[in-house]
Amino acid sequence: MKTGSAYKILGIEPNASPEQIRKAYRVLVKKYHPDKNPSAAAAQKFLEIQAAYEQLLEAPQAADSADIERRYRTAQDQYDQDLEAYKKQRAAAREKLRQQKLREEAYKEAYLKRLTTGKIGLWHRSVAFTGLLLFMAIWLDFFLPHQRQSLLSYSYGIHSYNSMNDHQVQLFKSTDGRAFWVSDFYAQALPRTQQLHALQTPWLKQVKALEFNDGLYLRRTPVHFSFYWAQIWVGLLFLIPILSWYFASADIIFVAGSFISRYAICAFIIYFLFTENRFIHFVTLGQL
Repeated sequence: MKTGSAYKILGIEPNASPEQIRKAYRVLVKKYHPDKNPSAAAAQKFLEIQAAYEQLLEAPQAADSADIERRYRTAQDQYDQDLEAYKKQRAAAREKLRQQKLREEAYKEAYLKRLTTGKIGLWHRSVAFTGLLLFMAIWLDFFLPHQRQSLLSYSYGIHSYNSMNDHQVQLFKSTDGRAFWVSDFYAQALPRTQQLHALQTPWLKQVKALEFNDGLYLRRTPVHFSFYWAQIWVGLLFLIPILSWYFASADIIFVAGSFISRYAICAFIIYFLFTENRFIHFVTLGQL
């Protein structure tokens, strides 16, 4: 290759400095390298650029196209070997990950089977069935017309406390052993009233207000800190066991739902039923 042709291939002037030659070479290599431009014409152009560069800067007497091509093929073979090794390594890593996922799925399926069968499964189903019954009872009880039950005063508190909506509440106790947080300073007036009644739900006997006649007017005062005001939301809480059972799957949501159902919800159901005689009210449909 003539020197003039080498300068022409690199696109530089014959009086170009070594730094200009290197700069032109780097620009052309980026454009025509086989990794960047896979066309056959680009490969031939790359060989010409390499030969021209070596002719001008490295070894003009030995820089011919055959030598450049040989070195290019050697580098290409090494690249192919490295690429094949990388593909094998990646395939091995993917297989290892697949085996790990299979083991995890097998563990989840085994754990799910343990949660849905035997004593644990029976425990969860019992809580789910009881929670569903309580949910229906609570919602039905909430929307049914309230009942009146006569009360007699036992004692009242003299201290007032803040409640919701800026109400002041005082403690009032009746002779049947129940205690009510009564709003708006009516607790002290209740012992002097006649015809004192508790307005309560018909089934579970949840008191929502007290009604009394002060001699002039029939008054009604709500009862604060009562289960009645959270009755709807507590009913929704009792649905967690049946929902987690219905959507049982081998994932963390069901596992957490089963654990919460068997311990937290179960404990809350027991507390709910065996306070304020709710169990008796529940099984007798509010007759006792």
